[in-house]
Amino acid sequence: MWVRRAGWRTPSFSDRALLARDWTFLARTERWRGMPAALALIAAITVVDIVTQTNAVVLGFLSLPPLFAAAIEKTRRTAAVAAVACFVALVAGLPSGVFGSLDHLLRTSVVFAVGVVSIYVARSRNLREARLRRMTEIAEVAQHAVLRPPPPRLDDVALAARYLSASEAANVGGDLFAAVASPYGVRLVIGDACGKGLQAVQMAATVMGAFRQSAFVQPELAAVAADLDQAVSRDAAGTGQPAQFVTAALVELSGDTLTLINCGHPAPALRQVSGVLEILEPTDRYPPLGLRRDAPQPHRLIRPWRPGDRLLLYTDGLVEARNGGGDVLAATPLIACLQLPDREEVLDRIVAELQRHAGGQTNDDAALLLAERQDDSLSQAGRLSRSD
Repeated sequence: MWVRRAGWRTPSFSDRALLARDWTFLARTERWRGMPAALALIAAITVVDIVTQTNAVVLGFLSLPPLFAAAIEKTRRTAAVAAVACFVALVAGLPSGVFGSLDHLLRTSVVFAVGVVSIYVARSRNLREARLRRMTEIAEVAQHAVLRPPPPRLDDVALAARYLSASEAANVGGDLFAAVASPYGVRLVIGDACGKGLQAVQMAATVMGAFRQSAFVQPELAAVAADLDQAVSRDAAGTGQPAQFVTAALVELSGDTLTLINCGHPAPALRQVSGVLEILEPTDRYPPLGLRRDAPQPHRLIRPWRPGDRLLLYTDGLVEARNGGGDVLAATPLIACLQLPDREEVLDRIVAELQRHAGGQTNDDAALLLAERQDDSLSQAGRLSRSD
């Protein structure tokens, strides 16, 4: 199931339809809870007025139901609540004999005026919500166009990904990942563009576009890193902000070998099929993309890559998430998650741990990319079935 803020899998058409249906049902339920509550409040005020015989004094409270409806309901339903409140305020003076008095007319006028204001407030709120929904939809479409989910499988490497947005309004940020099956092996990249908003999204798009092009033509992973560095530098120079940069980790999975180049990014985690877990910390730090200048060639970290091994790539939104006490997320729960048999469950559990630690609201976007080497026989069977 595709979850709007809790990261995503590739949403199918049935997922989208189910999510839209649930969202519409909840919205309608919330609106229809508002109108009965407002009408019930009008009835309660009327009963209190009749019981206490305070005449027009209590009737001033009839201005509250329209305001309550304006915070929840559509414009027409708010107008209906306001009309009922005005009608009750008007006829309530008949039993007590104060109908037509100056005090009665003044209080009824106040209820009428507040009702008109409530209708205006409801209309303005509905227009803002409609604009926000359109902007959110556009932002999500742009995000999915830029940050396309990886295929479930590339050659003998199975992939899964999640994206957790820190924004309640839209899933837009500078975190990025991409995966391609190049002539030199399966190549992965994960990164985090500095900054927020549209500028970070544009930089992330630049890096992913350059990666998809360079990964197919450059035989060396270090040359791919150099191409990405130049792309970020050119893009930053075009915007007039030369200090812009992107942290990134590039991985090449070729045969039995895993090659990693880390450009100022959080170190990935490698869980071997034997159960041993290693945080792939680089022995030589390489600057982020866009800040290379005269830096030497990046250091390559090489490890065995066997069937059943798993590699978890992530952005700093995971490792730097803090709870209310300012404590970062411990690595132990994440290590335990990598032992789960199902890849999707691994990422779902990691996202759940992150949200539990952060109290349901993260301060930074987080991207997760999980790669697992499959058995060669399964990979060959998959290729044969595709050829058939």
